[in-house]
Amino acid sequence: MRSFLLLFSFFFLGRVFAQCFSVESILADACGDPEGENEMVSLRVNTDLNLNNLVFDWPNNNFLGWCPDAQLTAALNQTIVSSCGLLIEAPNGIVPAGEKLLIVSSTNMLINANSFEGLSDTIYIAYQCAGNTSGHFSNLASSIRTLQVSYSDASCTSVQAVSYLPTDLIGGDGAAIYYDETGQASYYNTGCNAIFNGLNASWTFPSKICNNLAPLNLNNFLSANATSGGTWSGDIENTNFFNPQGKLGNYTISYTVIDPNSCLGAIDSSLTFEVVAPSFGSDTIERCDSIFQFGFWIYEDTLLEIPVANPNAFLCDSIVQRYYKISKSNFSLYQNSVELYPGESYTFDIIGTNPFSYSLVYPNGDTCLAPCLAEELFAEYEGTYYFLISDLSNSCTSNLSFQLNRIYSSLVNVPTAFTPNKDGQNDLYKVYTRDINDLEYKIYSQWGEEIFIGRSSLDSWDGKFKNKDLASGIFLLHLKASGKDGQSFDIVEKIKLIR
Repeated sequence: MRSFLLLFSFFFLGRVFAQCFSVESILADACGDPEGENEMVSLRVNTDLNLNNLVFDWPNNNFLGWCPDAQLTAALNQTIVSSCGLLIEAPNGIVPAGEKLLIVSSTNMLINANSFEGLSDTIYIAYQCAGNTSGHFSNLASSIRTLQVSYSDASCTSVQAVSYLPTDLIGGDGAAIYYDETGQASYYNTGCNAIFNGLNASWTFPSKICNNLAPLNLNNFLSANATSGGTWSGDIENTNFFNPQGKLGNYTISYTVIDPNSCLGAIDSSLTFEVVAPSFGSDTIERCDSIFQFGFWIYEDTLLEIPVANPNAFLCDSIVQRYYKISKSNFSLYQNSVELYPGESYTFDIIGTNPFSYSLVYPNGDTCLAPCLAEELFAEYEGTYYFLISDLSNSCTSNLSFQLNRIYSSLVNVPTAFTPNKDGQNDLYKVYTRDINDLEYKIYSQWGEEIFIGRSSLDSWDGKFKNKDLASGIFLLHLKASGKDGQSFDIVEKIKLIR
């Protein structure tokens, strides 16, 4: 963690006033999406403060003013179920001196994105009006960013600027900055909790641990929003360590935190867990064809005695006598690929001695599910086909692929005349193609003016230019195309427009 001195700026108008407020903390990387609706700033209020005179100059957004929302505040209070904290909105917009004020960046905040559970104090809350969805704090910037908060009324005027370095933020979502009374900034992560953390003794611990572990530092198991500096009690050593070595059975440890200024006063949390010894056992693994284990392939039924590392670092490793049962399944295709002319088809043949069923996945993603009865593949659907063949005698499967390639013969046909006289016959000029990848043709007047561009054989010219019918005449077409068979076309042709 790095920190730097807070930069304060106070501006005085006419005469000197006391500092009206001070910024205490910023939730710069909020949980929830969009982020710009879930960010928070907390203030210590030093004089009766009228929200109507409080203005925020965000590092990365416009200030939209304040919007009360009693329904939102009530919903947030409903999330505080295990503590005595309370969020209230300022009556008539006035926050009394000596109170704490939490600013939320939008009335569209996600209620469950930043938990207030564990709040143990009464906090005033105010919401910026909805409208900003992008973040207010420029978390992707690499230079110092500054939040400026201004207040002015007849009794007090203050402008305070607090700065932070986005590259010092910790842990992504939940990253926050705390400013102490001397202006020193420190970086932390709320763990997706609101920036007012109440008295909280929450901690987690594995329900079972192995008795060959080294002593465990219990402080490492405190929850992200737990109050630090509490007292451990129960079967502990050296104030905050539990030593499982030589133990078996159930043990209970408690964590207690005390705050005489909190509405809770004191709170504790007790957890019971079991200390266990390493165990021995046996199991069976069944595989089709083979299995790669411990650096080598197993192709036949095999019995091994192996150490098994438990993926849970707190549980014991075991010794397991493992039996590998290897079943066999062997299927193939009579051909793995074929080339077809347009209109042709191919009947595939699956070779195998055991009864089977199969699924077939076509190049376009369509699936013929088992038991699939398809036997014929058509040139129009070229690409890679996948067969999943199930051996009905042992439930093993084989995955096979088949490549169907279509034989292309590209062609471009350029008509030399058309009659756009609206008689329903030959009214549109278009080119005709077969097996073409890319196509572009341009039509020019006899003076060289470009009057039409076609980029597909579906495009057509109606004999107009700038929405006006052109008179009968000779026009020049220049066409370029590339065929799916690799052939290139570069055609220049005269076209007759006949009215």
